[in-house]
Amino acid sequence: MKRTVTASKGKLPRVKEMGISLEEQKGRLERFRELLAAEELDGFIVVSPENRRYLSGFTGSSGVLLVAQEWAVLLTDFRYLEQAAAETAGTGIDLQKQGKKLWESVAQLLLDRGGPLAHWGFESDHLVERDYRFLAGQVGAGRLVPKEGFPGRLRAVKSPAEVELIAKAVAITDRAWERLLPEIKPGRREEELAALFEFFQREEGASAASFPTLVASGPRSAMPHGAAGSRVLCPGDLVVVDGGAVYAGYCSDFTRTVVVGKKPGAEQERVYRLVLEAQERALAGLKPGMTAAEADALAREVLEKAGYGPNFGHGLGHGLGLAVHEAPRLSPGQETVLEPGMVVTVEPGIYLPDWGGIRIEDVAVITGEGCQVLTRSPKTPYPDIP
Repeated sequence: MKRTVTASKGKLPRVKEMGISLEEQKGRLERFRELLAAEELDGFIVVSPENRRYLSGFTGSSGVLLVAQEWAVLLTDFRYLEQAAAETAGTGIDLQKQGKKLWESVAQLLLDRGGPLAHWGFESDHLVERDYRFLAGQVGAGRLVPKEGFPGRLRAVKSPAEVELIAKAVAITDRAWERLLPEIKPGRREEELAALFEFFQREEGASAASFPTLVASGPRSAMPHGAAGSRVLCPGDLVVVDGGAVYAGYCSDFTRTVVVGKKPGAEQERVYRLVLEAQERALAGLKPGMTAAEADALAREVLEKAGYGPNFGHGLGHGLGLAVHEAPRLSPGQETVLEPGMVVTVEPGIYLPDWGGIRIEDVAVITGEGCQVLTRSPKTPYPDIP
């Protein structure tokens, strides 16, 4: 398969080895503490798995990370103590086994080590209301400061090591798509194709799928997030495949649309080329210094001019990293300024009820001058069409 990169501007920095170094891991905590000081917070309660992993290196599914200016403690249960000790070694984070009730242990730590007047930020977009009420009852609601999208904002700009890991995940998905393409033929069920795509990604080196693979065919392809069902593919169907891989914790995201078993009809070809034009314009125009809304407008203007504005109902894309959806969001009204190192998806689409839908999605990293596309799979509605 020919590997081509569209809209490549600037060069990405390279790292010698794959993975996140101890130096980088410790640097994350330092930058987070600077952020806490700027927000006049004495510490922070981290509960979301991605932020917990980002700041500590711990990959387990259960635990709470407390970060203060002079100390940090990871609370987790017996199942993860050995793993947590290995993953946080050298970071300066203390490890503590939680008691029978996790939030009782958190409250006790805040009282014992936080001091009577300390103000603690918490992830208001992740901490469930029940746990907040308990914590507020133990330490006082006035000492808890809600912060949304925090510390996730640190994750928006990726380091060279993170970009390399995302590129590895993207390459896995590219190879899996190359293997899946010959399997997309009449008689296959959507569910079969979804399972095959995830299996191929695992064989190519993924630790997991970054989300359940979406496969929507025929009229169902007009559903932007059409979960794979039992529908059998028929000749001439549009088929949208949307999936991704996880590699070393970092995600890829990918969409292609093809026609099953025959060359596209005239209308399919016309709409496909329009979506591709919108995507190529966005990839060519993405650059640091523009807002997320301005990035979205690059593709949206093409589709609106052609009369399909109402049929492009989602944003142009989103950030990608430890989570498959993270900052920044490329959509109307979003004033986040793009910076070098941000990794985003670029995925315009047109969705026509009772006819079908077409979406094309690549992953790109913002560079010093423009963007570099990491996805290298071909973009044609049928493999034989150049």
